[in-house]
Amino acid sequence: MSLSLRRKLLSLSLRRKLLLFSVLIAAFPLLFAGQSLIRIARDEMKSAANERLVTTVREVTGQIDDIYERAWLAPLLLIRSAIDSDKISVGEKVAILTHGIAQLPDIVALQITLDGGRLPLVISQNRFSTRLTEAGIQPLNVLRAAPEVMLAAAAPDGEMAAWVTAVDYEPKTESWLATVILPLDTRFSGARAVLSAKIDLGRIRGFIESQPFRQVGMITTVDAEGRKLFDPELDESGRVKQLGRRDIISEALAARDGNRSRAISVETYLRPDGTPMLGTFAFTRSFDWAVVVEQKEADAYYAADVMIESLVFWLIGGLAVAVLGAAVFAHRISRPILAIGEAATEVAKGNYRVQVRTVHSRDEIGDLAKRINNMIVQINERFELAKFVSHGTMDAIQHSDETGVHLGGSRCEVAILFADIRGYTAFAESRDPETVVETLNFYLAAQADLVAGHNGDIDKFVGDQVMAVFQGPAMAADALRCAVAMQRHMAEASAASPDRNLAIGIGIDMGEVVMGAIGARDRMDFTVLGDHVNVAARLCSAAKPGQTLAAAAVVEAAASRADLPLISHALDPIILKGKSAPLEVYDIQPASQAAA
Repeated sequence: MSLSLRRKLLSLSLRRKLLLFSVLIAAFPLLFAGQSLIRIARDEMKSAANERLVTTVREVTGQIDDIYERAWLAPLLLIRSAIDSDKISVGEKVAILTHGIAQLPDIVALQITLDGGRLPLVISQNRFSTRLTEAGIQPLNVLRAAPEVMLAAAAPDGEMAAWVTAVDYEPKTESWLATVILPLDTRFSGARAVLSAKIDLGRIRGFIESQPFRQVGMITTVDAEGRKLFDPELDESGRVKQLGRRDIISEALAARDGNRSRAISVETYLRPDGTPMLGTFAFTRSFDWAVVVEQKEADAYYAADVMIESLVFWLIGGLAVAVLGAAVFAHRISRPILAIGEAATEVAKGNYRVQVRTVHSRDEIGDLAKRINNMIVQINERFELAKFVSHGTMDAIQHSDETGVHLGGSRCEVAILFADIRGYTAFAESRDPETVVETLNFYLAAQADLVAGHNGDIDKFVGDQVMAVFQGPAMAADALRCAVAMQRHMAEASAASPDRNLAIGIGIDMGEVVMGAIGARDRMDFTVLGDHVNVAARLCSAAKPGQTLAAAAVVEAAASRADLPLISHALDPIILKGKSAPLEVYDIQPASQAAA
């Protein structure tokens, strides 16, 4: 067993391990037995399918040869023997041809071609000529063979053979016509003569189309040029297209020039569309044709597929029984462990109120559940305590060493924002304490969200006042944006609740401060200290309701930000409490308000 597979098995839950064990016990016997049955069935089906394919291709090629040799060639040889005699006159020979074609429905034309003669003698069958005429075709254009072709294809003197020279298709009547050449031994006026016949191949076509095998497979007849006979596809000029080169067709065409008497065997291959097929082919003696018999592998193995479906049904039934029993057993064992795992998952999601309540056993699992419940209670207490400290405090704790947070701090550049609610004291005097607290929390929550949304951190809440710290390259711009957003929110809240009539004053400054822990070893506060903190607090005290005052350093640092939605107006320098020199300050207003 590989190391990766072993690790995967070890990582499975207890319930899944029990289920897997039960499934394997039930599945292995069924799979082994089923595999043997399927293999035997497929072998039998394949043998039967192969035998049927071979039988069909032999029957089709044999019947084609039989039709040609008995129904067509034998009468044509008799006619040739009669007209080849020099003891009968030309008129009698014409009478023989006329009577012969009337008795042979598949022979649609007989022609005698003389070497050096002007036009050949053509005797056609009236029924077929009428059919051509009704289709708008001149009968002689179809039934007359070119004299030079007949003479060139005829055998040398002394050879009394007969053979098929061409098979043509007439699309308007959907007729397939074969041209048979029968050289004559007797010379007419000293000239060599050739007897030829046009044969309607409709009988062969009907025989192939009536084959019972066509209900489950395909029978394709291909000539030497690769054309599909009797069911053709035509090009734009009306000519029969060559058949697509499937594997079995290509092999048949290649074998045509090789061993035409090869042993018939069945092959498995894929059609161009990816369908698995079984196929075989054989050649006819009479025509230069290959007969290809094909059947889809899925149809040939249908019985085996039915057996497979039945086996799958019973396999699923056995697995279902095994899984059901294993599920009941695994549920009773793994339920307490899963309950503890679900509680741990809820804690990971932030739900610190969850408890393991479904485990009442007094064993090791029950003791583990009690410990988990106690741990969740302690985690919830620490989580609630985290709400009372700033993000900076949490960062200091997380980045402290194993001895904890130490008193002291480090210098850093920050922007400090103080926001104080104006009119709150008067508001609190005329309302009950619950309303006062609810209103205060409403405003402070909104201000805290705005600070967080502008990359700031709430350092502390002092009564109705908020102290926020901004860091980073855009701290000045973030502080100004936050102040504008706070003023806008207070204005909207006052418009929605005129009875409150509250506003805020905001002061902002930036510069170097000391950030760190102050206080005692057992009671600390993580905050920022420095002159700029005091300046921001003094500016907040000096700001009127709805006004934002910012030190010049803040406005200058944010001046490079062209996307600030505000306008700053320089005010007269003011002297802040504890400061000897006047301080340059700016009044910050939203851009829309300044334009108005």
